[in-house]
Amino acid sequence: MHLRIDWKYVVAFFALNGVISELHEQAHIITNRIGAGCYFERDFNNLFACPGVSPHTDLAAIAASFAGPLFSYLVMWFGAWLLTRAATPAGRSIGFSLIFAPLPFARIFTALMGGGDERNVLRMVFDGVVALPATRWMAVAMTLAFCAPPVWMAWRVIANRHRGWIVAALCVVPLLVIGGYKLLFLNALLLKGVLATPLIFGTPLFVVLVFGFMVVATALSWRWLQGLESDRSALPA
Repeated sequence: MHLRIDWKYVVAFFALNGVISELHEQAHIITNRIGAGCYFERDFNNLFACPGVSPHTDLAAIAASFAGPLFSYLVMWFGAWLLTRAATPAGRSIGFSLIFAPLPFARIFTALMGGGDERNVLRMVFDGVVALPATRWMAVAMTLAFCAPPVWMAWRVIANRHRGWIVAALCVVPLLVIGGYKLLFLNALLLKGVLATPLIFGTPLFVVLVFGFMVVATALSWRWLQGLESDRSALPA
């Protein structure tokens, strides 16, 4: 699979990431609403626990914490399945994109740094049973188990030279870009009160508008996502 990554694909990729990232957050929120009866307060990437719900023992909190990463894992693995099963370059291109758009490296890196949904889940499940530092490495093992195989499958089918550098760039560059414009810039605007009134599912109007923009951008750029594989591509035997 020979990749052709141009500015059109980059735009389409970040739009797709915007959609998947928000659906990840909504998986948390809706699961918590079903189990605990309330919506989280939130910004673009942080959710704040509802009053009266114990973060250590409540099964609803455990389910809500795991719902987000579970959604992301399912997207990655569906992408891996599509990458290896699709009969057309367009299908393989979409599959490849779905592996990296949920930011698999971000899940691994966050676990390495001692944070992330996975560690929160493990802390709640093994509270009082496993030492707190151990949950960090359990989370690293979990994220590697779920995220590394799809990334390896993507690496394996790349026919370009320096495919290791391409995979590294697809893992790291989106994390840096999104960390800058979403986690810092957009969250800073929200913190200042810009369109911060909750509109639906406890989600601020600003977040809803950005999500809507990303949905439209993904729809309009879908053909750009499908064009990742160039004409001289061929899956290895």
